[in-house]
Amino acid sequence: MLAPSLQRIVQVIEEENAHSWAEIQAQLSNVELSGSHRRFLVTRMGSTGSTWLAKLLNSHPDVFCTHEQVLARVHARRSFGTTDIVELIRAIASNTHHGAYQAAGDIGSIWLGHARALRGRFTTALLLRHPARLLYTRLKIYPVDQSFTAIEPSTSARRLWDIDLDRLDMLDRVFVSDLYTFAFQAWALDKIDVIIRVEDLIDPEYCGEILEHLTGVYYEHRLIAGALSTRVNRRTSPDRLTIRQIVEHFTPRQREWYERLLGDVAPYLGYDLETDVTKVIPISQAQTAARTIK
Repeated sequence: MLAPSLQRIVQVIEEENAHSWAEIQAQLSNVELSGSHRRFLVTRMGSTGSTWLAKLLNSHPDVFCTHEQVLARVHARRSFGTTDIVELIRAIASNTHHGAYQAAGDIGSIWLGHARALRGRFTTALLLRHPARLLYTRLKIYPVDQSFTAIEPSTSARRLWDIDLDRLDMLDRVFVSDLYTFAFQAWALDKIDVIIRVEDLIDPEYCGEILEHLTGVYYEHRLIAGALSTRVNRRTSPDRLTIRQIVEHFTPRQREWYERLLGDVAPYLGYDLETDVTKVIPISQAQTAARTIK
């Protein structure tokens, strides 16, 4: 069973998203795949290592992976919505690539509602990273890069934690919104095919298992080793800090929110709020969802 706080989060998420999820389900109900290759889609928050993962996936000659392809489709605009995502999903489903690949997909374009609606047709994955590192990067980058970071109106934070986003300055609004989005991911563990924690991919054997679960394709050790020795898209250097040091960079109010909002959620996703990750979580969502919260 879930901890009471997690049960409440799931309840609020289900209530507030029921209508939009029904629309997504209807929009994607008739999506059919052309060609025999596997399709995969990975959803994630920002700053999770998705650029690196996309490069690793593309290192195999039989795999084609785009990164945030939905942004290329809306390049003249500052935002995108579910209609843009559905159009992209239809394009991926219909593109045969002339039979040149065994697997094709995208990282970073879909939301969790789309992943749930595609079960059984696409292989879906959720890419995770320690929440403290996500938040540290976000706070450092936001003052100079606010592209595609609009905070959507939501009553969830107020219902769950009595936090009114409208009363916060922009950085705190971003901080709380990201905490909520991270907590949202706990709802999805039994609705995703593959759970990927980027920290666990430093183990080459485990990394290979993850890639094969996602794509159905075996990755040779040399491809994984090459990716592990190459860093990409390093905009900040949070990896040089411990989790405890990162948390000390938060304001007192941010630390209180961090602990209150994620106290039960982080362990469910395999993270300790005060230390770096040391344990590998199961690849299979079925195994992960079966764990009991103490």
